[in-house]
Amino acid sequence: GTQILASNNNVQTMLKEFKQKNKFIAAICAAPYALHKAGVLNENYTCYPSFEKKIRDKGYQSLENIVIDDNVITSRGPGTAMCFALEIVKILTNDEIYEEVKNGLLASHC
Repeated sequence: GTQILASNNNVQTMLKEFKQKNKFIAAICAAPYALHKAGVLNENYTCYPSFEKKIRDKGYQSLENIVIDDNVITSRGPGTAMCFALEIVKILTNDEIYEEVKNGLLASHC
């Protein structure tokens, strides 16, 4: 799927438009590669371990489950998906709604 996202002209165009319009862009697991190919991945990021070799070592945060660099949000993989999703909720809404959703999901680990 990542290779398809990275080579799809529509996806690449949309990512560039989002970056140009200063909209949030989020990617998890190997998907930051598609952001890299579009030229929208900021300096600091994370992704599925070892996939950074296809992106770049510089700026790769190997110990962080979620990295936010300006309007680009990246996460490591399936085990970090819940916290990644909750972080997006927090960014798009507010701390109160974030806490409400987090508590409703029993996601105290996030």
